[in-house]
Amino acid sequence: MSGIRRGGAFLRVPFKWACLGLLSFWIVSEAGGDRCDAAVANPFDDTIRILERWTVTHWGRDCFVWIVHYPEELVDPWVDAEALRVGMSESERRAYRDTFVSELRMGKAEPFLLTVYSFGPRPVSLAPVSDNVLLVTSSGERLRPVRYDSQLDQAVNGVVQGLVFFPKQVDADFAVAVRGMGVHDERLFSFARARGSETWNAESPTQEDPGVVVVELPKKSPKKRGLSRSVPQRPTPVAPPVVTPPPPPVAPRPIPPLLSEDSGDMAAFVESVRERGASSPDVREETPPKNVDNAYVSREQVLRRFLALWSDNRPDEMYAMLAASSRRALSQENFAKEISKAADFRAGLKSGYRIDWLGEERAKVIADRRFLMFRSLVVRTLGIVREESSWKVVW
Repeated sequence: MSGIRRGGAFLRVPFKWACLGLLSFWIVSEAGGDRCDAAVANPFDDTIRILERWTVTHWGRDCFVWIVHYPEELVDPWVDAEALRVGMSESERRAYRDTFVSELRMGKAEPFLLTVYSFGPRPVSLAPVSDNVLLVTSSGERLRPVRYDSQLDQAVNGVVQGLVFFPKQVDADFAVAVRGMGVHDERLFSFARARGSETWNAESPTQEDPGVVVVELPKKSPKKRGLSRSVPQRPTPVAPPVVTPPPPPVAPRPIPPLLSEDSGDMAAFVESVRERGASSPDVREETPPKNVDNAYVSREQVLRRFLALWSDNRPDEMYAMLAASSRRALSQENFAKEISKAADFRAGLKSGYRIDWLGEERAKVIADRRFLMFRSLVVRTLGIVREESSWKVVW
């Protein structure tokens, strides 16, 4: 429970609900600010509720560590939320769900997202993670990870984040033991409470947090009355600032002599100044450099157009941009099926991508794929060839 005290009045606000409100705003803003009716199931609220239950944090020496477990109950709410945010069809939703389950090894392992934030003068090291991050079962058995991201073995200056996979467990009453955080030899991140947690209701919380955080604001001092007025002092005269005239501008080149004062031909005067200015050696006309990359820009424009159609899920127009060799090898129907299976790549295109050219006729497209609280990169390599007077994409 948190509170704010101002002028003797004390306002109590549940700290947990305030934090969840901020997280809810973040996830809903990712969906474009759409609001769902209270009577309809909201996948964003379900995602928040599950993440809140399966997140454990601990402080260390000059570091902060939080671990998120991804249970199987999280799959459908998250996939529904992403499908709503991106605008997936039913086939794309199924393909995205299969990719999500495969990436997190659902049903085969227990996935955890480990994040370490180091803010001290010395880096924090959990290396080797295989020895310092262990799963503790309800029976007390300690299990090493079967797989983890290699960047977690590096010394941390700032923030490092990666997935850690442990053997699949039947009982969810487990914890993660972490060594190397300082202060204590080992910190235990227990997830036993998540199994029996009640459903979170943001509108009517059934249980209050006994902890109270009080923030006292200074009271405004009342205005004192009846004080003797101070005698106004005579203002000290201020001397006016001395204005110095600016120096005359420096001429960039010698000014050519003008015509005689008795000349009334203004046109001849202007023409004379122009001719003398043009003949000055200091004036050099700069010509814009020639664009030698016209062909490269044209190829990239065609490729970006192809990717824009992919992002908008328009496979028929994409198929029309394919090279003749690709159309002979792949029918339009099969091409549409392949596009539908790559729903995760299409979602990444909406978040932004980068093109790296691999020579003259091949390009690597790197998209930012978003999975819950972490991001990964997905790469597609496409070809582009010249056919008659236009560029075509090789699938």
